[in-house]
Amino acid sequence: MQDDLYKVLSAYGIRPLKIQEVTPRLFEVKDNYQNYALKISSLTEGTLKKWENVYRVANAQNLQAVLPVYLTKQGNLFYPLNETVYYLSPWVEEREQLSNETWIQEFYETLATMHVKTRRTQKLSKDKISKRFITYQSFCNDARRHLLTFVQQFEKHRYMSPFELLVCTQFRDIDFALVEVDKRIHRLLNEEKGEEQLTWNYSLCHSNLNASHIRGPYFINWENARYESPIMDLVRFFSQEIGKYDPTTNSYIDLFPTYTKINQLQLPELQLFSIYLLSPGKYVQTIYEYVNTMRTESMIHFVQTLQHEYRKILFGLKWSEYIEKEYETIKFDDLET
Repeated sequence: MQDDLYKVLSAYGIRPLKIQEVTPRLFEVKDNYQNYALKISSLTEGTLKKWENVYRVANAQNLQAVLPVYLTKQGNLFYPLNETVYYLSPWVEEREQLSNETWIQEFYETLATMHVKTRRTQKLSKDKISKRFITYQSFCNDARRHLLTFVQQFEKHRYMSPFELLVCTQFRDIDFALVEVDKRIHRLLNEEKGEEQLTWNYSLCHSNLNASHIRGPYFINWENARYESPIMDLVRFFSQEIGKYDPTTNSYIDLFPTYTKINQLQLPELQLFSIYLLSPGKYVQTIYEYVNTMRTESMIHFVQTLQHEYRKILFGLKWSEYIEKEYETIKFDDLET
């Protein structure tokens, strides 16, 4: 492994003084001048061109969010060795994050600026969208019935396990979330009545945003980047981070105007955002695994997983309430006047 790393660094003209493993795929490299991050990527022949395009777009549109990579002596963005793609970027230290409102504002500003600069618009068939969401609506209705059956089953037990007690305690909130999903889908499908197509925005998205990939004003690890709805970056970030215990989750809602002042979202996009955040899939799947499979995981694992998904759904409920108050109320008031 060390020989391979030295060979890669030689392609960049770097003579390292120290190579420190941070993860099995990430190394901090020091020479006489500065520190570098050397990444053993997961890029394949199919994803490499998309990854390269990120840096072309970043250069053309001056995207500050994209941490640059160094060119090899041959002028390439990466160095292939033994069917593996390596790339080199500046080393950026992690900052205090997530619990800091200044950090949240900077995150929103950086993300929104990238999304608005790379935004594209296209028309989507409303009929095709409707079919997909009607199917999802049916899934949520089935999940609601199954959840009630599980609760009734658990309540028959003389002594409920900690997991079963948690399911019964959380039932009211999860049931309400499923009702809210149904409402959001209905409103999404009834936006712009009479129109056969919806106008939809696409932007360059990181597509794997989590706290470990955010270094101050920079986002790192663009290996999954693609053009898609900008809300997907937000959905993935919240999905990975909000389930953890964090007393500042309300700040992500309170400070959301920081994002929308730069990249304004349409009401259908906000409806879709709420639908994703309220998704009950993993919560219900955890109960299925507890009830219907040979349990290889501990009770603690099941309880922690359920609690993680429950926090995400609670956040989705708060988000849905925020959308109702800040966006839908304004729209209905405009109609009345």
